[in-house]
Amino acid sequence: MKFTGEVTHLSQKGLGVVKSEEENISYFVFGTWPGDLGEFEVIDRPLHNKKYGYARLVRLIKPSDQRQPPACAFLGISEDACSGCPWMIANYESQLEQKRNRLIYAMKRIGFDMEQWNIPPVHPSPFLYGYRNRFQVKTDGEKLGFVAEGSHKIAPVKDCIVLSDTCRKLLQGILRSLPREEWVPGTGYDWNFIDIDDDLPAENIQLNQKRPFKQGNNAQNEWIKSWLRSKLNETPRVGKVIELFCGSGNFTEVIAESECSEIIAYEVGIDAIKQLHIKNLPKVDARPVDLFKPFIWKILRKSIADADTLVLDPPRAGLKNMKGFFEHFVSLKTIYYISCDPETFARDAWSFSKKGWSVAEIQLVDLFPHTPHVETLAILRK
Repeated sequence: MKFTGEVTHLSQKGLGVVKSEEENISYFVFGTWPGDLGEFEVIDRPLHNKKYGYARLVRLIKPSDQRQPPACAFLGISEDACSGCPWMIANYESQLEQKRNRLIYAMKRIGFDMEQWNIPPVHPSPFLYGYRNRFQVKTDGEKLGFVAEGSHKIAPVKDCIVLSDTCRKLLQGILRSLPREEWVPGTGYDWNFIDIDDDLPAENIQLNQKRPFKQGNNAQNEWIKSWLRSKLNETPRVGKVIELFCGSGNFTEVIAESECSEIIAYEVGIDAIKQLHIKNLPKVDARPVDLFKPFIWKILRKSIADADTLVLDPPRAGLKNMKGFFEHFVSLKTIYYISCDPETFARDAWSFSKKGWSVAEIQLVDLFPHTPHVETLAILRK
């Protein structure tokens, strides 16, 4: 079925939303932007859902005023095109506006009254291309690339303009090595993956080996660290700090510079904790712990009960494990929450608000231009 319509807004996941007037059903469409007038074809309606479905853009009749030609030749909406930077179709100012809208919508949806809040503009990335210091590609031994939208197919690429110079050189080196028979995936697998970052020597590249987490945009990571440093310096009493999801110490270094009395830093990854120990930071006690383990706060109660300050930078799942949290973090006065997902941040902030906490400050940061991703920096106070 085909229909004509105009994209009115973006979904929470960054897809264009267009309504079929004939059916009175809204459809999510990859590769579209608010203001696009086009012809669309329905491709999926989950379980005969009567409220929404998925469609594809067949023909762009009139583009949005915010549209621009993508700078990447590999981006597209076909099943063999790269979908890694879907917002490259729009000018940067409108991308930042939509990222801010993502957080506002998530907060409203969970129950916050956003009329009382002042959410400042997103802090822009100083580099729109060449900023990314890590990436993952897929290979079947013959071709190499990223996964095409809505498929399990490799979208082959010959270059990636959002990668840093070091990462682009590593990518070119891998491409020159193809085809490689030993990289053919095993039975039942579509591909192997390769994790790359700008700390990885070319000779150490391996199949299906995860690299330690690091923030993907060096310049923006330094800006976030400066933000955290200034906020800690403004806090009258930092006291004892608990850091959750500390990784290899990206933010631990900043906390250690503050007037805090001590830091206990938790992270599930043993390798990351080892890297943090090597840094030998003053006042830091780094411990390997699975923070999603049931009853974890009860297990850690002796260490966390007298903490004044909490710093956390969780994965997309957010804090998630709230059972027992408020019963054992009894002395907290300030929380610095660094989030990579607006929905889980809104969920966690709502849980805090129900226990007498308020969001004192929010700052959004764009780590990944041309994608729906937005980083939220927040301060919560009792």
